[in-house]
Amino acid sequence: MKRPKSVFLPAVIVLFGVCAAFATNAMKAPSASENGYYFDSSTEQCIAKAMCSSTPGNTCTWKDASNVTHNLNRLSGTSCSVQLSKP
Repeated sequence: MKRPKSVFLPAVIVLFGVCAAFATNAMKAPSASENGYYFDSSTEQCIAKAMCSSTPGNTCTWKDASNVTHNLNRLSGTSCSVQLSKP
């Protein structure tokens, strides 16, 4: 009976350690994903196009049908001027 207990306790400790590591990593991961908008000058509106992140990094972009790249921004009221990053 001592043999299963001596295997069970270390396995439980390792399991708790792995779970704690995943929980810590999940808390560090940017959960600030949000829609990225670009300003369409023809309609004078901000249009949602892709998911972006507010954490600093490479600029979040979107290519239209004409293969033109647009920087995506955060929607704030009626404007979209705060640049976002790739998730």
